Amino acid sequence: MHASKKSLLIGLAALAWCFGIIVLYFISHKPLTPGLAVALGLIIWRLIVALALVSLGGGIGSLIYRDPAAHALARLALQAGLGLGALSLAVLIIGSTAGLPGWALWLALPVLLAVFFRQVRAWWQQWAGLADLWKEGSRFSLWVSVLCGLVLVCTLLVALAPPVKFDALTYHLVQPNAYLSDGRVSYLPWIVMSGMPQNTEMLYTWAIALGGNSAATTLAWCFGVLALVGLAGYLYQCLDGPSAWAGIACLLAGYTTAMVMGWGYVDWLVMLMGLGALVTLDGWRRTGQSRLLVLAGVFTGLAIGAKYTSGVLALTAAVALLWHVWKRRALLIPAFLRFGLAALLVSLPWFLKNWLTTGNPVYPFLYPAGAMTAVRLQVYQNLGPWGNWLDFFILPLRATYLGFDSGDGYMASIGPLLVGLGCLAWLAWPKLSPEGRLSLENAAGLGLAGWLVWAVGNRLSGNLIQTRYYFSVFPAFATLGAAGFWGIRRLELPHIRLGMIVSALVVLVLGLNLVEIGVDVARQGALAVVLGITDQESYLGDNLGWYQPAMQALRQLPAGDRTLLLFEPRSLYCMPRCAPDEILDHWKRDRATLQDSQLIRQSWLDQGFTHVLFYRTGADFLVDANDPHHTRADLDALKAFLNTLPAPVDFGGVYQLYSLK
Repeated sequence: MHASKKSLLIGLAALAWCFGIIVLYFISHKPLTPGLAVALGLIIWRLIVALALVSLGGGIGSLIYRDPAAHALARLALQAGLGLGALSLAVLIIGSTAGLPGWALWLALPVLLAVFFRQVRAWWQQWAGLADLWKEGSRFSLWVSVLCGLVLVCTLLVALAPPVKFDALTYHLVQPNAYLSDGRVSYLPWIVMSGMPQNTEMLYTWAIALGGNSAATTLAWCFGVLALVGLAGYLYQCLDGPSAWAGIACLLAGYTTAMVMGWGYVDWLVMLMGLGALVTLDGWRRTGQSRLLVLAGVFTGLAIGAKYTSGVLALTAAVALLWHVWKRRALLIPAFLRFGLAALLVSLPWFLKNWLTTGNPVYPFLYPAGAMTAVRLQVYQNLGPWGNWLDFFILPLRATYLGFDSGDGYMASIGPLLVGLGCLAWLAWPKLSPEGRLSLENAAGLGLAGWLVWAVGNRLSGNLIQTRYYFSVFPAFATLGAAGFWGIRRLELPHIRLGMIVSALVVLVLGLNLVEIGVDVARQGALAVVLGITDQESYLGDNLGWYQPAMQALRQLPAGDRTLLLFEPRSLYCMPRCAPDEILDHWKRDRATLQDSQLIRQSWLDQGFTHVLFYRTGADFLVDANDPHHTRADLDALKAFLNTLPAPVDFGGVYQLYSLK
């Protein structure tokens, strides 16, 4: 036998031996239990659904935006933003007219991916631009990239787990499920939030049809990754690699700005559109190409189509545009017409939908229409300015220092880097190139106008103090932060290495936020439920308290029974067999209209309700906190009425389930 043949046989026998032993070992040592295999399969499928939608958006967007001057990462992010915006409007228009059967959503995704295969492939090839961020190979970039990666892993775990955050349970995921149940995008009189613009929810509807609620929250996480990657590419082009990482750190160093990626909210899609407006305005300022100004308007319109309060982007972009027009000696009216008409046309479908269904294009605001009566409007809108005069003059500091996630007023923790570095952006001005100065001017125009609109908005209504309402301007804030980092690193002081010190501070802040996020994710038990170690009901019970057993009880009521929730707006886990008290006014308006308790009871029975679930702890909290819209007299009258009903099923003294029969 030839030596070569002998070696081949020995090699094959050795491989067969190793393979056999490995198979034999895992026959008795099973690392993949059936439960774990199912959990891993769900993880993979939800990621596939989210990535497929994002890829389709990127492919479609590449037909709209092809600016060769933009960095590949910024370009791919903007392309995805435009394509996702186009898909959301398509779902709205088709779903409102032809209908939205689940099978059509299943069929449409692979068909469209096949149609746009070449564009999708070319879009993915642009991700090679990530290599630019590591070219310099600095320790700072390595540390920040690792910490940011760990933050993203934590938020992905939250996204893959069953949703538990308030707004997701109240409307962001409730409306898509209702549309799928109805088989069309329709007016939902039982939830006033259906009047809000819903570009994000349209995409969630598609994701939920294919992969459930967690596919939608995973898609929201992808929006965040796109915005961060696009911002990094833009900052790399304007400044350098370390500054790009510093800009990303400015956003991920805040607990709320990071964690909201996994909650199924709309904020990171809004930030993606805000990034698009920032980049295209900057491009128009440098090149004068009209199409870039039109695209800036498109991104602004898509942001408004995701959230009413993103109208702040229209105001801030108008201020920046006014500055650019003056600097370029351009014609004012044509510039504003291009920008304004593009923004209006893209956001118009939502205003048109509201007008056709309720008679109010900005439903549920401004005046009574549809299900929004004068009494409800008064409960929903009237809130005095929050805080004091300091919230006008030093708002950035107040938002940083006093902003806590789910706390009073600002209701968000944004971290210290946006203000800490952003207020030092002026240090970069003397050493920036002319092109860099134009980009800094653009970001400063958007950012400073954003702070001003924020401060003035709060003096008009206390609702407008919430930080998340202004996330569309945060890419500009992060750009200023990156510029501040770039400027500090170039200051020369004897015997003091400022660059090293500020780099260490950025790493420290990001690391501390990672610790807070990591502990929170571990406390939630997200990893355990994602891997199937903990079942979904236990996870929801651990994170939602008595709400979860109350929802279980509603789902177990006899078929045909329907429950009215009082002082509880979260209905995701009991729909369609419940109706939420979405703005906490159901009892107040029925008492004001019908007055008599027995008439109220009969009215509820006539509407098909067989039970009432009363969130007693929530109602007591509102009254004890002296909420102006919920008086002690209203609550006492409700409790007196409930006492006339049969004895309730009690859930820890927090919820009571009453029968109306």
